Amino acid sequence: MEEMLIDLLGFALKLLVVIGALGILVLVVVAILKSLKDLSLDEEKLKITDLREQSEECQKELLDFMHEHAADPKVRQEKDKKSKKEEKQAARQRYEERMAEIKKEEEQGNFCPENLYVLDFKGDTSASTVTELSREIDALLEHATEQDEVVVRLTSPGGMVNSYGLAAAQLMRIRWHHVHLTVCVDSVAASGGYMMACVAEKIIAAPFAYIGSIGVLAQIPNFHRLMDDKKIDYEQITAGKYKRTLTMFGENTEEQRQKLKSELELIHRRFKEEVKSFRPQLDIEAFATGEVWLATDAKERGLVDEIETSSSYLMRRIKQTHNCALQLKWQRKEDKSIIAKIKKLLKAKTWVKTIKKAVVEEAAADQLRIR
Repeated sequence: MEEMLIDLLGFALKLLVVIGALGILVLVVVAILKSLKDLSLDEEKLKITDLREQSEECQKELLDFMHEHAADPKVRQEKDKKSKKEEKQAARQRYEERMAEIKKEEEQGNFCPENLYVLDFKGDTSASTVTELSREIDALLEHATEQDEVVVRLTSPGGMVNSYGLAAAQLMRIRWHHVHLTVCVDSVAASGGYMMACVAEKIIAAPFAYIGSIGVLAQIPNFHRLMDDKKIDYEQITAGKYKRTLTMFGENTEEQRQKLKSELELIHRRFKEEVKSFRPQLDIEAFATGEVWLATDAKERGLVDEIETSSSYLMRRIKQTHNCALQLKWQRKEDKSIIAKIKKLLKAKTWVKTIKKAVVEEAAADQLRIR
């Protein structure tokens, strides 16, 4: 009897240990899931930069450096004697000069914005940064009025039709709110990139930027003859006559090619209508050929309004802005925590590649630390 009680007591203790371990495991899993959820909320934020203040600080740093390293000792002494009162007077003078320039521009009938907002869009083939663009526009439209201007520095060679259609639609929101929109192109705005650019009231491009490519392209390799030669069968079952047109592995027919061609023609027609609606003066049939031009040539054809770099335009525009000149950037904070690393591993396509990359990065970091 006594031995039975000891056995029961031992079993009960083991059971309690197992239950306790399971409870701890559940708590750990819940904590990890909660941490992952919190990370997804905290890893993004809107960064705002005062462009006028940034410009003035750069100018001041350069001037101070020149004074400190001047060959003439008198110049260095003048810098040391300069009081805060004199600095305020200089700032006041800059303000008055800016107001005088704005007044002069407005008397000539030129628009000078109350506030200037600057956004950047660097597009890949899938326009993957369209979410960030959308959130930046969400933020500025809460405050922007008809008296403000938005400048988008755009770089894109184009890509997927639906992705760039969405990106262009985001810029249309600015126009629908009757806020002035200018697009600056320093290197390329082609195909879907030009679809975005043409939404603006004004397109400004650097002299050698690539502009245009109003066309649609589809290309696909076909391995049917290779597979046929190797006696490999390929089966494809669809419901709907045109569920699949051209295929990589089956034998394509002329009817399938013509169907895809008609789909591309339809997209091209919509593309031309989109460009024409925003730039009615453009001879769309003459220039919607898929060709690309340098900005100077594109200006002669009506695809671009002015030839100027974005930095030059912004420097001038900041001086012509009454109040704030702000750059908005929706960015993700880099998280180096253990939870973030676990999250990356869970998202990885293969564990082997991820682990190999982590080992290589850690080895490189160790070498840097040693040096």
